[in-house]
Amino acid sequence: MRLLSRSLAFAVFLAGAILPNVSQSQVVPAIKGGGSQINIIGLYSLVNPDGQATLNYPQGKVFSQSEKNRAGQYNQGGAIGADFRLGRFVFGQPALAARFTFSYGNFANESTYMFGPELHYTFNKLRPYGDFLIGKGNIDYKNTSFTDDSIVYEFGGGLDYHLNRRFNARLVDFQYQFWNLSSHTYPAGLEPGVPAQTFATTLRPYTLSFGLTFRVR
Repeated sequence: MRLLSRSLAFAVFLAGAILPNVSQSQVVPAIKGGGSQINIIGLYSLVNPDGQATLNYPQGKVFSQSEKNRAGQYNQGGAIGADFRLGRFVFGQPALAARFTFSYGNFANESTYMFGPELHYTFNKLRPYGDFLIGKGNIDYKNTSFTDDSIVYEFGGGLDYHLNRRFNARLVDFQYQFWNLSSHTYPAGLEPGVPAQTFATTLRPYTLSFGLTFRVR
């Protein structure tokens, strides 16, 4: 429920930012100029998987600093995706985006499949944007048979630099995620002398990425 409420709050904030501009534009054309376009995106990513949040079994155990450091390491990875941008309106250029992000670490591998709206702006050669994406995330823990999955909520944004008609340099892209891994049940004796335990786990990973966008049309 907390994830849903935060998602709704973000949607209300975005609507509040857009609607005043729309209402003021009733006496001017809705389209400022520029047609639709399709872009392909390729990024190199650094991912903080929030792995320390998974160090909760068995409950009450004091984990060593080396275990915490291993779980909290940044993972290297990347992202590929695409966006379909509509024409430029007075409130910006809306788009629909899809993105696959992956990362590999010593503690676990993570991947997400995300889809949702973006809003782009143009200031000379600079192209800032914001997004709100929803999708599915998967975790494969190293050296174990454990896996996790979750519905993932993600919001963030970034800045592109216009190079030419086909290419933009994505100078920075930052995404903050909300994962709810639901309840985990560990049977009695999974570790010697430890009784059965059930508890919920939530994660707050974030990614920092750089790369290129290529305009297909």
